[in-house]
Order: sequence, then structure tokens, then C-alpha cells
Amino acid sequence: MSTQPWAFGPVGDLAWQHFPEAREQIMELVCDELQRAIDADRMPHPVDQFDYATHAVGPLIRDLGRVDLDRDLVRRFCLFCRDLLAYPGPDGSKASYALGMYVLDGLDGPPVVRVIRQVDPGLIDLVQARFPGTWAEE
Repeated sequence: MSTQPWAFGPVGDLAWQHFPEAREQIMELVCDELQRAIDADRMPHPVDQFDYATHAVGPLIRDLGRVDLDRDLVRRFCLFCRDLLAYPGPDGSKASYALGMYVLDGLDGPPVVRVIRQVDPGLIDLVQARFPGTWAEE
């Protein structure tokens, strides 16, 4: 009998990988879905990528434009973004959509761009190429 590791989808998997401090929230999202499935007497559904983006990643990065934000967190956020941009799986379009709509939306403007540019300047170009108008510097 072969076993497969848990898979939370691209956003959930990468959140688990890059943000250990989000793992408790990921656990709560999964447990909540399991409880709903028990209550409804049905098989559990995968947690939506939106939920991982907004409830696990969002609280960690909402203050991204602050100068005193932990540089390691910014670095891990940049890796998270790069990995989602390069996600090769069959649901790559969902991963890209989740990144643009649920992670990057609202993280815009000069303060955010300045912080990202200090840590990973190449990411600015990658994000702007995929999501024109995002991370404008003016």
C-alpha cells in the first residue's frame, strides 16, 4: 500500500513550506472542513486556495510596506510569490489567479515596492509582467 503526502493545493502547500508560522491556521482551515464534512455526513472537500491566501498568508504580509517588517519574512514572501508564479501543476492558472487576486491585491504602492526591491528586485519585474499595473512605484 502506497501512501501519499497531504496536498493542500499550490497556495496551501507553498504557505506550509514558506511560512511555518501559518501552519496553525492551515491546520484550523483543514479541521474546520473536516468538521463541516462530519456535520453534513459527506466526504471532506479540499480547502479553497482563497482561504489559504486570505487566512494563512494574508495576516503575515498585510504590513508588507512597513520599514521595520522582519526581513526574513519578506524574503520568504518573495520566494512564495516566485514559486506560485512558476507553479507547473495542472492547476497553474488557479495558482496564478490566487496569487494575483488574493495575495497581491491590496499589496501595492511605493512602500511595498521599496521593501520588495530591497530583498528581491527581480520579483518586481516578474509580477508586473504577469499582472500589469501591480506594484506600481508611483
